[in-house]
Amino acid sequence: MLSIIVPVFDVELYLSACLESLAGQHIADTEIIVVDDGSADGSRPIADAWARKDSRVRILEQRNFGLSAARNAGVRAARGTYLAFCDGDDIVPPGAYAAHIASLEASGSDFSTGDVRRIDSTGVRPHPGYRDVFAQNRRRTHIRCHTALIRDRMVWNKVFRRSFWTSRELVFALPAYEDAPVMMRAHIEASAVDVLSEVVYHWRIREAGAPSITQRRDEPANLAACMRMVVDTFDVITGLAEDLIPPYADDMCRGDVRDALDGLKLHDEQALDETLSLARSFVERVPAELIRALPAADRSLMDHLVRGELAEIRQFVNEVPHITANEGEPAQ
Repeated sequence: MLSIIVPVFDVELYLSACLESLAGQHIADTEIIVVDDGSADGSRPIADAWARKDSRVRILEQRNFGLSAARNAGVRAARGTYLAFCDGDDIVPPGAYAAHIASLEASGSDFSTGDVRRIDSTGVRPHPGYRDVFAQNRRRTHIRCHTALIRDRMVWNKVFRRSFWTSRELVFALPAYEDAPVMMRAHIEASAVDVLSEVVYHWRIREAGAPSITQRRDEPANLAACMRMVVDTFDVITGLAEDLIPPYADDMCRGDVRDALDGLKLHDEQALDETLSLARSFVERVPAELIRALPAADRSLMDHLVRGELAEIRQFVNEVPHITANEGEPAQ
């Protein structure tokens, strides 16, 4: 019935809790495909122990090719009617996959998507960027009808019909921030999508071990990778659904592009050369009327970026706290 793909790389502190949450979903005929992406810590022995005690767990092994390759390998091995993804440091709440599948069985939609919480040792809390995306249940909707789904760019809060995934030949490609281009293609090419207001995923804030990529957001290489995602996702949208350019451009100019410019608080122009070049290439393609419609502060920043006025950008970001449009809280 369900194939759950779990890419694993050096998450020994969290993997048991993850696999326990998946084993406790109580869905008949489930397979849990753990893809060991060349872990160098104790992740593999933990996965092996789970495979010995639970026949639903099977393990694939590869060299450290990265998250995209690990997920793609899991898809190729999957046999289920439905397909889900869970990162090895996260947790799926009880009943989440059952809620997805019940909705899809009733609706016939191509995939379902649901609400998310952040989790750490203090408990769980809302992820404010999703507040209006999952405010209510919606069956057989579409991103063109519910445009807030433009912010639903992660793969792990969803369950897909595997037939939909394979027929659309969906493949992860980017080395980081790889979800967004694929998820936008999925949203646009789906005939219908179910939206669940139920919390279906707990996204980990790592407090020990290596921080996740989203927790290293301010590093120059990560800022550049994020801007590559912004550009590649824009390519998908402009190629398949030009009517979605306005909500996407608005979200990016107030969110990820602004985050990239905030990097000038910490790094010089040379360190951010690729980041700024990619950000500029994106903003230059955004229709002028959409830039004019931005709040004054964001509009000014986009104008400075296009003109290459980095001194003005640095002065602005140092003076004005950044409240992102898609987070609703100060950028971390």
